[in-house]
Amino acid sequence: MNSINHFIFSLSLCLFLGFSKNILLPIIFSFIFAVLIDLDHFYKKIKRPREARRTWVQEPFGLILLGFPLAFLLSLLNKSFLWLTLIPYSSHIFLDYLCVFEAFPLAPFSKIKKPKGMGIFIPSHYNWKMKGKISENYFLFINLILFLISLYKLTY
Repeated sequence: MNSINHFIFSLSLCLFLGFSKNILLPIIFSFIFAVLIDLDHFYKKIKRPREARRTWVQEPFGLILLGFPLAFLLSLLNKSFLWLTLIPYSSHIFLDYLCVFEAFPLAPFSKIKKPKGMGIFIPSHYNWKMKGKISENYFLFINLILFLISLYKLTY
């Protein structure tokens, strides 16, 4: 759960897709919906390593139950806020599903676990294990390249 990686990836996507000509809005939305969404990792009552304390907010149904309504409400203020909310939120979930910890894709409705890494939805009761675990940190270099391309696109 690399916060820098979450921020750069979501900011790059927002800039690359061009939902705002102002760079300040993608920075603010990327920080709120791609970085601050990880504040639940510091919740002490969850008895897992800090990086594995993901709650339902960072699962696909979190995007549906929390992200979409919030994006719709914010879009009433400005139409670009819809995508500036959904892109960082969904990019955060995407990067989390690349990580090496278990995920609960149907949370909060089910306790079905999925094995670690790469977003492959195989239930854990099949005892499937990944041989090479993939961390989202491996994608930081790719994210930096995407960010540079996005900045270049923004200037022209």
